[in-house]
Order: sequence, then C-alpha cells, then structure tokens
Amino acid sequence: MYLNRWDLINILINKNNYKSYLEIGTQDPASNFDKINIEKKVSIDPFPKGQVTFVGTSDEYFQSISDDVEFDIIFIDGLHHNDQVLKDIENSLNHLTEKGSIVCHDCLPTTEHMQQRNDHGGVWTGDVWKAIAELRVERIDLDIQVVDTDLGCAVIKRGTNIPYITKEYYLNYTYYNIHKWNLMNIISVEDFLKKNKI
Repeated sequence: MYLNRWDLINILINKNNYKSYLEIGTQDPASNFDKINIEKKVSIDPFPKGQVTFVGTSDEYFQSISDDVEFDIIFIDGLHHNDQVLKDIENSLNHLTEKGSIVCHDCLPTTEHMQQRNDHGGVWTGDVWKAIAELRVERIDLDIQVVDTDLGCAVIKRGTNIPYITKEYYLNYTYYNIHKWNLMNIISVEDFLKKNKI
C-alpha cells in the first residue's frame, strides 16, 4: 500500500481536526501545498516556482514571526541536509501547538547515492535520515515514527521516545541500511492508517 505525502498530511489533519498548516520548502505549490485541505496555510521557499506566502529561507521565516505564532501541522521538505533539518524541526517545535504534528519528507533513502548531501539530480533525499536517527537516539520527549511511503515520511509529535541504543557509529549509510527498521522506527502504511482511523 502507498500513500502520497499530501494524503498522509490530510489524514493527520482530518484525524486531529487541525486548522493551520506550515510548509517548509514548497518550491512548486502544485506539487504538494495546493493539495492540502485546511483552513490556514503558509508556504515558504527561497526560490519558488510559483506563488508562496514567504519568499526566503526557513531560518529567515522563523526569525520574522513572533513567538506566539503556532501551527497545528508543519511539513518539512526544505534543504535536504541533516543539520538544517534538525534546525527546521527545532524551530517547528517552538511554533507547534501542543497536540500538533511535524511531517518530515525524504527520510528513507533506498541507495547510498540517493542520500549524498549534494543534489545530483534524479531522486535525491539528501541525508535527512540522519536528523531523524539522531533524534531517535538523543531525544526522549518526541514520539517519532517513519511511515514507509513516498521516500519515507517521519511523523513527529510531543510524547515519549524510547531511545534507540547502540554503541556503534550509526550515522553512516551501511549501518542505516542494516538497522533502519529499528533505528528509524519504521511503520507500514497499514499501521499508520489503523493508528489514524477516523
């Protein structure tokens, strides 16, 4: 079974009665943003290929808004570098409602080439997965699951994480490829749908 990222986001919106949505890394609004069904929508991209709410980087956007601006659901699909993804997640948590969700795209590369940091054209996830792996190891206050669909969609909420424990260096592709189901806490589309049944 397969879900597109916009279907997954819309399921979370419907399940939780969310009213506000922020998208980091919109580029072309027709590719995802326009398919999100919610009352309030904000889009960010430094080099958009269509109309977006804020032209600039995610860092610039978060610096431009007041502390009390909050969103129910935030989709992160910006710069595919793990350090920036971690920054985007941290900034998003600061502007996420208490029961809100963060969805992070491109978390499950299927080849080593796909996860290189430089955009080489074709299917490119960058090393987004490393940000999710690091949160799984380091944080106990986040409920993190990666749905095995559309290049991997991590769903992050406030909650409890039982940290993934390893004494090996885990931020390399070989380790990820062997241990990803536990490291990334991957769930199937079927399990996601059962969990979020309305």
